[in-house]
Amino acid sequence: MTTLIWASFALTETGQPVQTDYALCVEGNRITAAGSYADLRARYPEATQVGGHDFFMLPAMTNSHDHGRGLGTLPLGVPDDLLEIWLPGLYSQPGIDRYLLARYEGQLLLRAGVGTTAHSHNPRDWLNMGVEAEATIRGYREAGIRVAFHPPITDQNPLIYAERERFLAGLPSTLQEAAQRFLRPTPLTQQDYFTLCEQLFQQHHDATDHTVHIQVSPAGGQWCSDEVTLAAVDWAKRHNTRIQMHMLETGYQRIYAFKRWGKSFIAHLAEIGVLGPWLTLAHMVWIDATDLPLLAEHGVGVAHNPSSNLRLRSGVAPLPALLEHGIHVGVGLDGQALDDDQDYLRELRLAWTLANRPGADSPTISADLVLQMGTRDGCAITLGSDVPLGRLTPGALADLVLLDWPGVQGVWSSPETPPLDLLLRRASRQQVKHVLVNGEWVVRDGQSTRIDEAEVMSAIRADLKRYDPALLAQSGAAAKALGPYLRRFYATWETDTAPARHFIAA
Repeated sequence: MTTLIWASFALTETGQPVQTDYALCVEGNRITAAGSYADLRARYPEATQVGGHDFFMLPAMTNSHDHGRGLGTLPLGVPDDLLEIWLPGLYSQPGIDRYLLARYEGQLLLRAGVGTTAHSHNPRDWLNMGVEAEATIRGYREAGIRVAFHPPITDQNPLIYAERERFLAGLPSTLQEAAQRFLRPTPLTQQDYFTLCEQLFQQHHDATDHTVHIQVSPAGGQWCSDEVTLAAVDWAKRHNTRIQMHMLETGYQRIYAFKRWGKSFIAHLAEIGVLGPWLTLAHMVWIDATDLPLLAEHGVGVAHNPSSNLRLRSGVAPLPALLEHGIHVGVGLDGQALDDDQDYLRELRLAWTLANRPGADSPTISADLVLQMGTRDGCAITLGSDVPLGRLTPGALADLVLLDWPGVQGVWSSPETPPLDLLLRRASRQQVKHVLVNGEWVVRDGQSTRIDEAEVMSAIRADLKRYDPALLAQSGAAAKALGPYLRRFYATWETDTAPARHFIAA
């Protein structure tokens, strides 16, 4: 079937002028023609038409780093805090059915204009991660969203990054047993991990239509040995896929690198051969200025997570410096959006606002550049630069969003206001009306065409009733009790002999 999609304004590709009265012809899952609405209407008089004067058209966006939490962690009893204190609390969350969560999360993201998401899995049961992975991928695909799925691996430093004995010595006897439980290594072996990745890759990886990509994820530099990280690089290169790692999310992770190697994390990863165009690093708040050329030289991507970095008190990533060095940056919600609503347009707005720093000599980051992070560059660091997404041109995969343009404009907007500035300053998920992914309308009139939101929410509530609130509170008691001791322990690192914390002006 041939579909003609048109709008008063269209962002066909960042770096190009906004088009007016623009149309696309879609056949199957590809864009086959593009141009003025009048020309394409004459060429395809029998085509089904979608759109109109009241719409702004742009490529579907890419959520470059997330965990598919669906409900967020705060409603499940884990309040925001420093990452190192917040993480242990995740073990007290109820184990909601992963299929239900992925269906809910998928439609939530689609209704925010996101066509692709990067899912960094948080296993409820490490030895059951294969079953969780299958359920999660199935849920996303039923919702209709593309997914880059990363099962994680860790093999060192649970609970704390270093100085285990000193930390334990500072605990009262009543917390020793609880701390030892958190300090147990994950039961998944390196061999079992890569066997699982191989099985998922053979079953699900779609190198043609890019509906699912299977990638690998050494969870973070402080949690993974060099051996595991290098094995992940080798696996990704052999399978022509990508790696995503958490990196330098907090200042304590930066200090850990200097304690361990006497140099920065990025310098160490470059030295052992981890850096390359196959790698995406999430967060990157505490990067050293001397490491920026290394990232650019090796073609490493960065997933920027402004809301999460603020909520978990990590700080503000040096986005202008990353962009100045030509590093490809995407934007990810991380399951920790400011309003817990997975509003991707609002996340881009926050990234834009934080990027334009005080000072007359600070660089101005344009709306076009931030939208590039959310579309073309976000796709490149999530699925790969060869995947034809993030642009509305002939030959590209048919993923796009139609926004309610009068709703964005409000009561009135000056003709002198650049359309992209207005879009990025005012648009939110409320203005997302229609979303096309892989040639299919997965959102029409703001509602999922595949998922009944009320039904899936009811199923999640029913699933949660299996859990006794008192038992959940009891399971989280140990993490809460350890919190003050973790805070005191890491506070001593702030006066450590590692290089000064304020390495890039934030």
